[in-house]
Amino acid sequence: MIHSKSVKAGLVLAALLLPLLATAAEWKTGEQFSLGSSERYTDDLYIAGGNVTTAATINGDLAAMGGNVLVNGPVSGDIFAAGGSVTILGSVGDDLRVAGGNITISSAVRGDLVVGGGQVNISGEGIGGDVLAGTGVLRIDAPVGGDVVIGGGEVVINAPVGGNVRFAGENLTLGSGAVIEGNLSYASPKEAKLEEGAVVRGETSYEQTQDVRGIAEKGFLAFITLATIGKFLSILASALIIGLAFSKYSVALVEGAIARPWFEMGRGLVTLILLPVFSIILLVTVLGIPLGLLGLTAFVAAIIFSSLVAPIILGSLSYKWITRTGYLEVSWKTILLGVVLYTLIGLVPFIGPLVKFALVLLALGVTAKIKWDIAKSWQ
Repeated sequence: MIHSKSVKAGLVLAALLLPLLATAAEWKTGEQFSLGSSERYTDDLYIAGGNVTTAATINGDLAAMGGNVLVNGPVSGDIFAAGGSVTILGSVGDDLRVAGGNITISSAVRGDLVVGGGQVNISGEGIGGDVLAGTGVLRIDAPVGGDVVIGGGEVVINAPVGGNVRFAGENLTLGSGAVIEGNLSYASPKEAKLEEGAVVRGETSYEQTQDVRGIAEKGFLAFITLATIGKFLSILASALIIGLAFSKYSVALVEGAIARPWFEMGRGLVTLILLPVFSIILLVTVLGIPLGLLGLTAFVAAIIFSSLVAPIILGSLSYKWITRTGYLEVSWKTILLGVVLYTLIGLVPFIGPLVKFALVLLALGVTAKIKWDIAKSWQ
């Protein structure tokens, strides 16, 4: 059950635990990617594309990311799905974690559900564990076996809940099918609407508030907004492509970062200062204009690339520290962990941007070293 003192802490914990237990996996990408119902996978499956559709039977975990994601087949393990529109119709054997603009869940989820999005509809056989949600609009029409913790704008619960319900947001409605076995506690500008037939078997506590920002903090809506989700997904997709398509290069980056972090950070700072200066100097001379333009282009590309590599380095180092393994790993789970931490760090006032800048400098320094070593080998 969810009994944490902070809903934000629950989100962070859920995000951190997501990548810890995965093993062997198969990775697939494509602009339009589709798996038929006749296909079966015995290992974990990770898919990324413009539009992703799977009706396959997956005896492991599934990670699916795309503009539109449809999961219509059974998955025995966890599902992590992210996209502009996400629809889950197949049964989920363990936990389900979803982020997107419009989300529809109409299936059986045996474990917990963590969901963040603009508009979310939950129906089907129900959620066996807890529900942790941050949404603009949320409707729950499926039974929940555990606790429900929600930060949202408009929320309707119209199904049995086996545990407690905690809500922070604008409007809460308990439909005629709502039967809350535990306690109901909520913070909102106005009292909840209870339709005829709605039942709360435990105690009810209400905190009236007009502080929309305070509500958002309680419900982690400051983290899960459509803008944040969009940025998060774009960084995640780019980092996955770099980390998985160039795995040896990514491992070398992480190893270089951990070997001499302060030195590489300094190298990154020098590169950040000198490369544009030299490029501008070259632009002054007629013969140096092509090289100057090339240098400025390379500078912009290096900053963008380093911003995407920084979460890869952060995730690999954090994963090693969390699991206490004796080796560095670059995989989908470490990349996801790194992007989550990188996004959360950016939400910390003043210190967050400084930490992110330091990580980018570290990535830039290691990248510059590897490129320099490659250039020397050509001589």
